Formats: sequence, C-alpha cells, structure tokens
Amino acid sequence: MKQTFVALGVLGLVAAVSCGGTPAQPTANTIVLHEADAGKTFNVHGGDTIRVILVDKYPVPGSSLVWTVRASPDSVLKAGGWSRSSQVRDSGPGRTDTYTADFTAVAAGRAKVDAKGATSCEAMAKTGCPDQALGFTVVVGR
Repeated sequence: MKQTFVALGVLGLVAAVSCGGTPAQPTANTIVLHEADAGKTFNVHGGDTIRVILVDKYPVPGSSLVWTVRASPDSVLKAGGWSRSSQVRDSGPGRTDTYTADFTAVAAGRAKVDAKGATSCEAMAKTGCPDQALGFTVVVGR
C-alpha cells in the first residue's frame, strides 16, 4: 500500500510539472536561538528565519547588560528587524527587557551570528563587570 502511495505521489508531481504546474515549495521555518544555544551549529534552509532572543538586564540603577546581534557574511544571512520589549520588573530591584533580532537565510553557506552584551556598572570598575559575547554558527543548505 505504501509503495502505491509513493508511486501515485511521483505521478502526480510529474503530471503537475508537465501540465505547467510547479511543485510546492517547502515552508520556511523560524529557528529561535537563546543564550543557552551559544556555541552550537544550526542547519537551516534558504528562506528560513533565524531569530535570536536575549534578555537585557538592569539589576540595579546604574548597571546594565544590553545586547546587540550581527551576522556575517550578509550574503548568507540577511539582517531583518530587531526590537526590544518594554522593561518589566525583575524579582529584585531591577528590570529586564527582551531583545529580538531576525535574520533571513538567503544563500547557501556558513555564517556566524555574534551577540555582544555591553555592560555598564557605575558603582564599580569595568573589570568587575566585563562585556559579554556569544556566538552561533548557521549553515544554510541548498
């Protein structure tokens, strides 16, 4: 029974193409990356969206961790939009918001997604609150 289904599927595809139709294209996916995914490699397809979601932190007045994300080369991953949510109160005196950056897989190849977390610490030396860095690798298949 399964072989008959496969044969009919192939015949239907051949019939659609020979009658001027085009085969259905796969639906693009959204792959969501978080801080815990840093250092990993992700295989995606052309047209897929890579969404990076990171938490900006403002633990006490005068201190913060604020993210920005870039991808290169842009011939493989094209930058889309980015946004920050409204700040919400954290469990302590601080606040957080969510930083989201989207990229579209536009061509086959390998790209690096780099997230930089800039810190500010007014009450202490910069060495006490170093900037953060995360990296993700994205391989776009044909």
